Amino acid sequence: MTTATLLRSPLTGARSPGPALAGLAAVVAPARSARVALAGAVASVPPIAALHLDAPSGTSMARTTISDVVVTTPAGEPLFALTAGALAVAGIALVRALAGLSGTAWTRALLAGWALALVAAAVFPTNLPGRPGDTSSTIHLIAGAAVFALLPLAAVRLWRRLARTLADGLRRTLLAVGLVSGALSTALIVNRIPGVLGAADLSLPPGLLQRAAGAAQIVLAALLGLGLLRSRAAQAAAASGS
Repeated sequence: MTTATLLRSPLTGARSPGPALAGLAAVVAPARSARVALAGAVASVPPIAALHLDAPSGTSMARTTISDVVVTTPAGEPLFALTAGALAVAGIALVRALAGLSGTAWTRALLAGWALALVAAAVFPTNLPGRPGDTSSTIHLIAGAAVFALLPLAAVRLWRRLARTLADGLRRTLLAVGLVSGALSTALIVNRIPGVLGAADLSLPPGLLQRAAGAAQIVLAALLGLGLLRSRAAQAAAASGS
């Protein structure tokens, strides 16, 4: 045995774990963020449910918008802020879960805008029914439209990016909920445009339509978190096995 053989490191010739560990680390943190997004979507449900249970008696949920319920319920604004805040956290977590994933720049921008719009809608409430609109109500209206418009767009873009890495059932469900959410959001915004212009709203019941669109948003946010979690888990398994 030569001196060179004796001095050789026992790890010489062994496969370096560096690339595998780096690949694993690159998906572990995004997977954690995806879990936070899923948890944020779930956590948004109890406050909004409590808001509706605490609404003034006689309130028509079919005709009265969530925004009007918020300003006419004693604890409406804090409850709505909890729901909007939980969804905003979910939106930022989705942005972080997409970190390092190529071709997602626009999707991350849409999700960040969605989270910002949620915060704005909570910080700037609408006016009391029967009172003239003001700056706060105008910001609330714009932010609300952004909330309902941005998430379905982000979801469809993300579905296209993740389609090959998701199971068939989850892939179809994500697309279906994304399209339904987009259709409800479009109907909600179109229904509101005449009122913004000073004319009567369309015949669709605004409260019912808004609640359906809002429920679809919560389900969609949860599905996006679940989809990213499954996708990142598959990437982690591939990295650890490589």
